[in-house]
Amino acid sequence: MEQNLFERFIAKSVENDGVWLLQAMDGMFAMVESDDFRSYLAVWDNENDAATAAVAEWEGYTAIQMELKEWIHWLNEMIEDQAWIGIAPDVQGKIFPILAEELLRIHVETKKMNQRDFD
Repeated sequence: MEQNLFERFIAKSVENDGVWLLQAMDGMFAMVESDDFRSYLAVWDNENDAATAAVAEWEGYTAIQMELKEWIHWLNEMIEDQAWIGIAPDVQGKIFPILAEELLRIHVETKKMNQRDFD
């Protein structure tokens, strides 16, 4: 199931040319903390799932879309910090974890493949 979630995330974010994050009023973004104290930037492939997650500790956060071009730029910047991304956190905080570097590679490859399909 997790792999299906990840594949959907990649396909939908490329198809819709963007990802969704939760942003607080102060410009901070929703993060998921793991039991081993690792932090993950929370990200979704659609507005509804992101907005639905804006409860409990994320109450008051707003779902915002980030264009894929900007997202790829962000991932590039996060590589140096070896940042982790938490794809599609559910209400229990379960995520599909992936390093920013790996997600960047997959996003770029998928975007290139999709562009060839339309050439």
